[in-house]
Amino acid sequence: MAVSKQYILLPREGLRADFGEALESLASLPGVVSTEKPRLLSFGYADGREIRVLDSVAENGPKLIEMDAAAASAVNSTRSPLRAYPLVEYDRPDPKPRLLGGSRAGLAAATQVTMTVTNAQSGGAVAGAHIVAFTDFARRQGDEGRTDSTGRTLLNLSGGSIERLYCYPPDHYWSAYREALPIQPTMALSLEPIDLTFTDCVRHYYANSRFTPDTGVLVGVIDTGVGPHPHLNLVGGRNTVTGEPRDDFADGDIHGTHVAGLIGANGAPPDGLRGVAPGVPIRSYRVFGADSSGATNYAILKAMILAANDGCDIINLSLGGGPFDDIVREAVVDARNNGMLVVVAAGNDGRKPVNYPAAYAGATAVSAMGIEGTFPTGTVEESDILRPPNSNHFPQEFIAAFSNMGSQIMVTGLGVGALSTLPPDGYGPMSGTSMAAPVVAGAAVCLLSRDPAIYGMQRDPDRSIAIERLLQTNCVKRGFGLVYEGFGLPDPATV
Repeated sequence: MAVSKQYILLPREGLRADFGEALESLASLPGVVSTEKPRLLSFGYADGREIRVLDSVAENGPKLIEMDAAAASAVNSTRSPLRAYPLVEYDRPDPKPRLLGGSRAGLAAATQVTMTVTNAQSGGAVAGAHIVAFTDFARRQGDEGRTDSTGRTLLNLSGGSIERLYCYPPDHYWSAYREALPIQPTMALSLEPIDLTFTDCVRHYYANSRFTPDTGVLVGVIDTGVGPHPHLNLVGGRNTVTGEPRDDFADGDIHGTHVAGLIGANGAPPDGLRGVAPGVPIRSYRVFGADSSGATNYAILKAMILAANDGCDIINLSLGGGPFDDIVREAVVDARNNGMLVVVAAGNDGRKPVNYPAAYAGATAVSAMGIEGTFPTGTVEESDILRPPNSNHFPQEFIAAFSNMGSQIMVTGLGVGALSTLPPDGYGPMSGTSMAAPVVAGAAVCLLSRDPAIYGMQRDPDRSIAIERLLQTNCVKRGFGLVYEGFGLPDPATV
């Protein structure tokens, strides 16, 4: 039997068909919801072969279908008004170094190590801390584990020393980072609890940012979902993952909630934190499925179309890493045609070229910078310092070691040790261009909220260009160079 695959069915040009054969053919297909039973039918533009309709964005817009290669070839023929694209996955940008070849690679003459993690202030056990120990960092060899209720985990490590040790904490703690540790049968780490009065990189510059809520600016977060969290103004959303309930847009991880908090958390120390645009209404578009690290181009496309339909002004995509894909490229263009600013994380591949979708024309690609002194000593954030480049104006500033770079970088944002919301009611630090992008999105929210003339423009490409220029003209160069910072950092004096 022919093997069937999933495809995105679209008009020959654009994302929606307004007239002609393309409109008629798309409208003839059933408006299936992905949690329902697929609809099987023979399709004329597939040479009469059977297709399964799995999901639909709009009557005249994209459909998710399943068909074999022969049917796809027929749909993509010159006589068809339609086209079919295969699914592509994008990843969440993640700066964490990972082991290769399995966590127990290269364990000749291994020593079993009991690693204990405690609270640096109380001395109590810290459960749920993720330990990654590299005995050979270049080859990514070593072992990893997660602490139990007693704060302990077992590691099997070969050789005489741990070259690099990373400890990624649970909520309410800073991380830990060590180098060149002699391997001992028992080893210990202590983690500093989070103090929400501490000045991290975001509050260092944007503690006094000015957001005007009455203007009505609305933000869309396209991520793992958002919330719950008491300090977020979450006003709705959609789950666009195939097969998942459309109303399940809560966070399936922690990533999207952290992103949302950087944009608009409305807490205050010592019990909460203030985002760049505190209290801005946020809509959650969940594109990452349960237990999935990838988001399909169809889920992203659908989320961006829905964000436009819902009247979002700025959307944030802290995701990337897929190959070039016409579907998401066109979705960025479509979002811009609907008057939105599309802010995208540049990726965390260690100064490599900007990832897609940040590299697509129309995306506001964001690199990540950090500031020494805005995270405690001995944390993983110290490993993100890489010079050059450092700021010509402020020597303590740096472009993060993990951040991608290139000519597509539009601006830079703060993304090393950024404190933000974690579900259901916690706070903690994260690093990455995933954090830098929402800081920039929050800055754009503030600027747009104070410019009712631009906000009130017709939702078309001119409006998108005006929001983009508003952001660009309110940036200040840090001296890193264009490929690292583009127009620079959104100016704290004007945000």
